[in-house]
Amino acid sequence: MTLTDKPSRDEVSRSARARSAILRATADLLDRVGFAAMTIEDVATQAGAGKATVYRRWPSKGALAMDAIMAEIGGATPFPDTGSVVEDFRVQLPAAARVFNRPRVRRMFIGVIFEAQDNPELREAFIVRYMNPRRVHAREAIRRGIARGELRPNFDDDVLFDQILGAFYVRMLVIGSALDQRFTDELVSQVFTGVQSDVRPTRTKPSSVRKRT
Repeated sequence: MTLTDKPSRDEVSRSARARSAILRATADLLDRVGFAAMTIEDVATQAGAGKATVYRRWPSKGALAMDAIMAEIGGATPFPDTGSVVEDFRVQLPAAARVFNRPRVRRMFIGVIFEAQDNPELREAFIVRYMNPRRVHAREAIRRGIARGELRPNFDDDVLFDQILGAFYVRMLVIGSALDQRFTDELVSQVFTGVQSDVRPTRTKPSSVRKRT
């Protein structure tokens, strides 16, 4: 095949199967042995692929690990537009909580977070692949709230996002308790109390709210 040739349907299918097998093997190893003990050789062996195939598709072990986690939990989704920023967060956070309440995902995630403290490559992959897309969607919902007059315009939305995510991580990493509806509702109420505007908000027609999984 030349550089100008398009891959055949069979080649595309084989490539997709290889990628899926590699990501499944990576997720299994992250769950069983953790990021530090996982090797590319182990991933390739379990996936029935060559090491060269893995190295060709992922620039680093950290990138591979985060793509495997993303395959388990799904990509970041935009917040619903209910017409109220507080309600937007009340709808969105339980979906994230349900993901983290899955024992396999929780083990994988906790292991990666701990390892990322001393591994710049993994930390960068975590920020780029997980944190940043979710921060963007949260910021969009917050800015809608500011535009409607629900929130003060002069607060740091990164701090608000970190407060919410920090509370999730304390529950997972330190307390080890489930992230339930009562927790997410109370978290949203307390976090937004400090940034709500005294001005009567402008009500807008909400978009259709889709169920988040």
